[in-house]
Amino acid sequence: MTEKMTSRRRMLTAMRLGIPDRVPVSPDISNMIPARLTGKPFWEIYVYDNPGLGEAYMDAVRHYGMDGWFLYGSVLGGNKAFQLVRSDVEFLFYGNISVPKDLIKRKIISKDDDKMIERWTVKTPLGAIEQSTAYFRFAPPWDLTNFIKNIAEDWPKVRWLMGEDWHWDNTLIDHALIGNDEAVYGLQVHSFVDFWDGIRNGTSEQMIYDFYDESDMMHEIWSYFLEFTKSRTRGLCQAGVDEILMQGSNSSMSLINPKIYREYILPVNREISKICRSENVICHLHTCGKSREVIEMNCEGEPLFDVIEPLEKPPGGNVDIGEIKRKYGKKCALKGNLLTSGNLVMGKPEDVEREVIETLRAAGEGGGFILSTGDQTGGNTPDENLFAMVETGKKYGVYTPDGKLKAFLR
Repeated sequence: MTEKMTSRRRMLTAMRLGIPDRVPVSPDISNMIPARLTGKPFWEIYVYDNPGLGEAYMDAVRHYGMDGWFLYGSVLGGNKAFQLVRSDVEFLFYGNISVPKDLIKRKIISKDDDKMIERWTVKTPLGAIEQSTAYFRFAPPWDLTNFIKNIAEDWPKVRWLMGEDWHWDNTLIDHALIGNDEAVYGLQVHSFVDFWDGIRNGTSEQMIYDFYDESDMMHEIWSYFLEFTKSRTRGLCQAGVDEILMQGSNSSMSLINPKIYREYILPVNREISKICRSENVICHLHTCGKSREVIEMNCEGEPLFDVIEPLEKPPGGNVDIGEIKRKYGKKCALKGNLLTSGNLVMGKPEDVEREVIETLRAAGEGGGFILSTGDQTGGNTPDENLFAMVETGKKYGVYTPDGKLKAFLR
């Protein structure tokens, strides 16, 4: 009989293409579900850390009895010129850098029963940059404006904050929240598209226009970003993370094209993959939406990632998980792919149970698989359906020592 594993060990075994005691069950409940379960307005979590999102996430993991995937910590670091201590730091640009609080002014500029808007003003010797974010009572935050409004004027200010010489601490912030190995502790680096989309003012269309209208400037920024991201990845690995997640939510073929991907994203993926392998740290890719071509580009020859997710199926994506398992399942672990807009939110528990069984039959055999969702689970997903997903995954996902699913043996 296979020894029962902790959630962390179970997840790491699957991520390494091994055969755990059972298929890990880890729906993507990254934001809306944990915030909803607190019973508080979402701005309490996102603005006031009451509780912090990481704490709320781990409470949700225990609530559903699922295997945890913790992405809510950080490592102090970035511009070596800043002397940083945890109590005096704000994290900017998706947590990529740590900035002294005395450079930042945060102000609530409007609030009503359903929404509040906060403006961040960051001082630099080259002038200030500003961003505004809307926080909602029952929805995650949404950026209204971003820091870079004029590339020529504002990028030098952002670059000054990010620095030219970098240092990274070796303390994993909030590592204690994962308890007794209840979750994998991962930290994120971002694709260049996701990074730029997150700091560029305007819609995602503006970000795409920049690649064509400002190509010389974008290549210059990309070159800097590549070196920064390599340094940060190395620092995170050396701090002792379980995995590095390449965050590519905006890097699917739902938004960009293969030319942009090959020019701006794939070279960064190659460098991050090299660093993770040299440090023996799992390298994990997240790209929701239409990701079939993304999977193929990253699996040409030696695969760049140990884990690829969330393998979204139609209508939002274009992945057949059984086909991807047959084609790439011996090269990299797969994580996915229950439809978040289908049975989970609109069906009954028995519908969810049926979809879980179909997914396990398609991709669960042989290990190297994590049962998850095809993207973040919506906040209106019924609790009974999430419980059905977790319980069915546990029931039908038990392995024999040679990687067969016991429930499906004849």
